Amino acid sequence: MQPAKKYKYRYDIALAIIIILFIAFFVLLKNDFGVLSDREQFQEFIKGFGSLAPLVIILIIIIEVIIAPIPGFVPIISAGFIFGTIKGSIYTLIGSIVGSVIVFLLVRKFGRYIVLRFVNEEKLGKYERAVSRRENILLAFYFIPIFPTDIISIAFGLSNIKFKKFITFVSLGFVVNVFVLNYFGDYLARLYF
Repeated sequence: MQPAKKYKYRYDIALAIIIILFIAFFVLLKNDFGVLSDREQFQEFIKGFGSLAPLVIILIIIIEVIIAPIPGFVPIISAGFIFGTIKGSIYTLIGSIVGSVIVFLLVRKFGRYIVLRFVNEEKLGKYERAVSRRENILLAFYFIPIFPTDIISIAFGLSNIKFKKFITFVSLGFVVNVFVLNYFGDYLARLYF
């Protein structure tokens, strides 16, 4: 086996393990996030802001994207439950895109410095090459509502992807992603009320 092929699968396996660990983290600790882990509590919290509720949900989604361990599906599904599919999707789309751009830019500016404190330049270079080889596959994850897109935004912030390509895929991907989750929230609202 050639050395390049030997290492090719190592990064695929590492990426799969990281994704599985993050999903397991969210599942195991879902009850430890207070109001953000319970749909009913979250809805009452948002409704309490009256006419400012749309701005509050956008800000909560931005914060959720920036602070990766906060589970993102609760505010997104609740936005559909509270505001309906269309308005909930618009608010969620704004919050998700703004949050992802902030994460991307913060990691692009400071991430390399922080990562180099833990790994050497050679390992970081291998990571960057691995991400660039699988860039389009990773960008497709923004279209699927089960992947932690905040983590993917961090990965792209450390990569060499062009900002224009990142923002294009994020914007298009989140349209599908948030519509599906908001539709589900709106469906639940119509089903139970």
